[in-house]
Amino acid sequence: TAHKAVEATGASYQGGGHKVEAYVAAGKQLFGTLCVACHGEGAKGGVGPDLTVSKYKYGKSRLDITKTITEGRPGGMPSFKSQLDKEQVEGLVEFVLTLK
Repeated sequence: TAHKAVEATGASYQGGGHKVEAYVAAGKQLFGTLCVACHGEGAKGGVGPDLTVSKYKYGKSRLDITKTITEGRPGGMPSFKSQLDKEQVEGLVEFVLTLK
């Protein structure tokens, strides 16, 4: 798929990224439901860390963020593996990567 090709090349999503835009939109909605309580309305942090920073404690690659969401992290980040399917996790990852 185009998404996998973009992921493999690390290319930017400018242009024909309709599928990625859909993932981002879905991720933004999930973020508002599941993540905002800890990470804040603008993802600037609260109980959980600020997600708009350039580096994350556990890494900011797609794989790192996927692992954080699915497995959780020590000190408060719960695992969402039982609540989210693979596409929902991908949506959250794509949304989080848009945060600045």
